Amino acid sequence: MDRTSWGALGARPLVFPALALGLGVALGGIPGAPAWPPLGACLLLGAVPLWSGRRVGSHLLLLLAFIALGATLARLQSQPAAPDQPPTLTVLEGRVLRSEAAERCRVTLAVTHWDGAPRPARVQLSLYEAADCPLPGARIRVPARLRNLEGPQNPGAPDLLGRRLREGITHRGSADGRSLLRLSAAPDIERWMHAARRRLTRDVGQLAPSSEAGALFLTLAAGQRAALGPELEEVFSRSGLAHVLSVSGLHVAALALTLLAVLRRLFSWAPILGRSVDPRQLAAPLAVPLVWAFVAWTGWQAPAVRSALMASTALLALSVRRSNEALNTLAASAVLLLVVDPACIADLSMQLSFLAVLALVLLVPALDRPLFGAGMGQPAQEGWRGALRRAGKASWQSLLASVAVTLAGAPLIASVFGRLSLAGLLSNIVCMPLSGLLTLLAAGGAALHVVWPDLATPVLWAGGWASEAFLWVARFFSAAPLATLPVPPPAPGSIATFALGLIALAVVRGRWRWLGLMVPLAVGWTYAYPRLRPSPPLRITFLSVGQGDGIVISAGGRHALVDAGGVPEGADTGVRHVLPFLRDQGIEAFDLVVLSHPHPDHGLGLVSVLNRIPTSRLWLAEGTTDGALSRAVREAAGDAVVEAVSRGRPPFRLGDATLEVLGPPRDAFELAHVNDRSVVLKVTLGEVSVLLTGDIEAAGEAALEVGTVTVLKAPHHGSRTSSGAALLDRARPAAAVMTLGRHNRYGFPHPEVAARYRDRGIPVFRTDLQGAVTLESDGREARLHSFLPGIPGLPDRLVVPGHRTELVPP
Repeated sequence: MDRTSWGALGARPLVFPALALGLGVALGGIPGAPAWPPLGACLLLGAVPLWSGRRVGSHLLLLLAFIALGATLARLQSQPAAPDQPPTLTVLEGRVLRSEAAERCRVTLAVTHWDGAPRPARVQLSLYEAADCPLPGARIRVPARLRNLEGPQNPGAPDLLGRRLREGITHRGSADGRSLLRLSAAPDIERWMHAARRRLTRDVGQLAPSSEAGALFLTLAAGQRAALGPELEEVFSRSGLAHVLSVSGLHVAALALTLLAVLRRLFSWAPILGRSVDPRQLAAPLAVPLVWAFVAWTGWQAPAVRSALMASTALLALSVRRSNEALNTLAASAVLLLVVDPACIADLSMQLSFLAVLALVLLVPALDRPLFGAGMGQPAQEGWRGALRRAGKASWQSLLASVAVTLAGAPLIASVFGRLSLAGLLSNIVCMPLSGLLTLLAAGGAALHVVWPDLATPVLWAGGWASEAFLWVARFFSAAPLATLPVPPPAPGSIATFALGLIALAVVRGRWRWLGLMVPLAVGWTYAYPRLRPSPPLRITFLSVGQGDGIVISAGGRHALVDAGGVPEGADTGVRHVLPFLRDQGIEAFDLVVLSHPHPDHGLGLVSVLNRIPTSRLWLAEGTTDGALSRAVREAAGDAVVEAVSRGRPPFRLGDATLEVLGPPRDAFELAHVNDRSVVLKVTLGEVSVLLTGDIEAAGEAALEVGTVTVLKAPHHGSRTSSGAALLDRARPAAAVMTLGRHNRYGFPHPEVAARYRDRGIPVFRTDLQGAVTLESDGREARLHSFLPGIPGLPDRLVVPGHRTELVPP
């Protein structure tokens, strides 16, 4: 019987219940929705088959009961979004669930008391100036400044709000670590493991050939991934080896097999056992607690927990001489994980981990059939020809496994990262032996170091050099031509088509296998759709980057970027906001990048963007090219042509649009403030013009020579020192856009400025409340719309006519 066919799946009693439970969890995590309706449905649907016996449709009712059960579990864990409110200082008391010490200590706190009153909640906190991170299990009290969680603010941004609410997390915030009060210490086991990890980190740092090799080894030996840094993360991502950086199923499976082999050998040498006892029956159950000890040591990473559940099931089945079925074991693991932590269904690493195992179990046999070019035949058993054939068969199977895992995870990887690693098809085959060796050295070295540090020294030394070799291989594949392939973000319909095609290839037999052609159909449509979709001659997107500017201009397939936000010592706005939008739009290069003026809220994000997206030309304001931020932006721009621009520079053509520099004036040195020396751009297409004003204030506005414009980017985020009556009367914009941070500490926009726009009947879009604001134009009219609709008192969509511009001197 074909054990991977659709009909054979029903022979595994846990497969379809696990799928139904997962579907219910995925669909049921609605923030704030009550749990009693799906719970009632679960009890009713489950009771009917028990009462009626094995009648037609009873299996379907049981599957529906599992779906309702999944929805119940998801709703019991999820929390409603908190009402929007300014950041407030709140005294929190609770138990630390997770902690991570990287550049700054980050903890997830299970709150029990909120300003002294009992109130259960979960909060994510960043602790600055903390001497050390509180360990999981410790009870703390700390004054924290809390913010509401935010959903996606820009096209292409991941929905972190939905995931956090699924986990029961309602707020994020920051706190001064010096004001933290420890009410009770972490459990002894946590403190012991923390001390052991610190000793391991110290010794690996002394033995490893480089700090990067030491960081990689510690990632595998102790789950300390935060020490790697963004550069190494990018190298492993491009080379297709990013899965190595998490303690995943591969590591746990390799450890379980090694433990089984070692313990089996030890028991086979024990003369007291004789020949009446199979050593495997004794070795298998003893390996289980050792596997779970490694999972706990490395921080309970979700893929490792999944693999440990599967390994434990297989080992325990071996100990009682029962066969182990991969799909049933995987389904049992899924059920246990979803019951304990329903929110794990939204974890990317968990999704990829389960997809990888399904691909190995179901898709590899389908690809290995002669119809798809296997035909390797049976390998010879003896002689050098047999050895060659066995090696060829093993290589073929490794290639199929790499292809299958890549195909299964392709939609998720493309959706999140906007690219696929072609190098991974080969790098995973080449690195598999080295990865297995490194895993064993990491696990074995950590275990020996805990028991006998001196004895672990040669293992740690070997692990450091194995890590160095692995880094060399990863860098080699990362730098290879076509290492990664940019992929347009697939639409939900394309993802569904692709998935159905893979399912057809894996489990459908007979004439219906032609449904597998849906795979190339989905791939072709994903690439063709962005090119077939009509795009306006001009599109300007005012991104929501917090308190700052980030503006993307696209015209005729050409692209420009003006600023990219930034928060000193805060989140990287380029990585968090700008790059996801660029991936979503398929923008891979710029014709022009502009730093309006060297202030952090405009320029910090440009550094990370320019490190990943090349540009042909970089503009800086005249007289602002020598500061530290300007130098960092210039360095990130690489070989781009760098210009210091001022009024009078010839217009720049971007597709059919024109970018004209109106500021700063040539005598900008007479303007005392850097804000007034901002680059001011006028973007024109036909009768539509958009004025991008940077952060100019009263002096900069007075020096500006501008006529009527269609849309105005409000200067300096709506500060009272800008948007003067004279500028608004000269420009007479039909609409305005304010780039703001939600609940910003400056109080922007100031009430008197908002009143000036309101008194003149100028509708205003706000990026703090409405997310990204997009302007599209054909040269005759401008159409504006916000990413987040339905904000009271603000327009969602607006169409304004263009007009001929007449210069009005100041």
